[in-house]
Amino acid sequence: RMEALAVYGASIAFFIGIYVLWHGFGCSGVLSRVYSNLESGDRALFDSHVVSNLHVLVAVYGGVSSYACDDALTNSLTSAFNESPARDFYLMITSGYLTYDLVMCLYYGPSFGDSLTILHHTLIVVAFSVGVATHIGTFYMASFLINEASTIFYNVNYILAVDPKLKSSLAYKVNGIALGVSFLVFRVMFNTYNLYLMATHSWWKLAVERNMWATSGLNRRILCPLLSFLAIGHCLINYIWFYQIQRAVRRKLRSRAPFVMKDKSS
Repeated sequence: RMEALAVYGASIAFFIGIYVLWHGFGCSGVLSRVYSNLESGDRALFDSHVVSNLHVLVAVYGGVSSYACDDALTNSLTSAFNESPARDFYLMITSGYLTYDLVMCLYYGPSFGDSLTILHHTLIVVAFSVGVATHIGTFYMASFLINEASTIFYNVNYILAVDPKLKSSLAYKVNGIALGVSFLVFRVMFNTYNLYLMATHSWWKLAVERNMWATSGLNRRILCPLLSFLAIGHCLINYIWFYQIQRAVRRKLRSRAPFVMKDKSS
């Protein structure tokens, strides 16, 4: 457990350090000609989107590698209770990033993330931490890391939107479509399938076919439903975000007015 805690702490320190260095040296001025004209809070938000892309690369790689190189898809017991140091590592990296992002949300206020964002990040950090500590359901948790494949388009959307010349460009509209489609695929369809897999491949088989709940310890009988509830909450929040995104994309395609979502779905 100490290894996981060390990764978690190192992840928080890493993302805070990268943000402080990037923001302190004004590196985003290379990415946007209007960066220096932004308010201080907007520059901080811009830099936060840039730092987020680093987490996207790590999280998506961790999610795909766990999903593609694990026998959990064919073994219900493995998918439910197997210990995997590699999965634990990527889950703690993401927990560290989300903790850093929570600090930014609380420090800068609603411009960084609304109450739904704070709820989402808190829910994920709690679920991942409990999962890594108890080795319950970490396969499904790591699978959710694939959600971050849509975040890159969310970040690019903001970076383009702050520039008046780019917010009405074709690239901005194409990125908006890519955001909507990727969110649908990776956060709506994939998450729905993941919930279905969790219910039918693990919990149903273990409870009905193997009668494991009758012989499992109290901690599993409590934590399995709790973590499943948190997974459902994660999916519901993403469904709400998708509803907001698809409405914004449709408005964007009908007019040249930009949209920049206030909540962060990373």
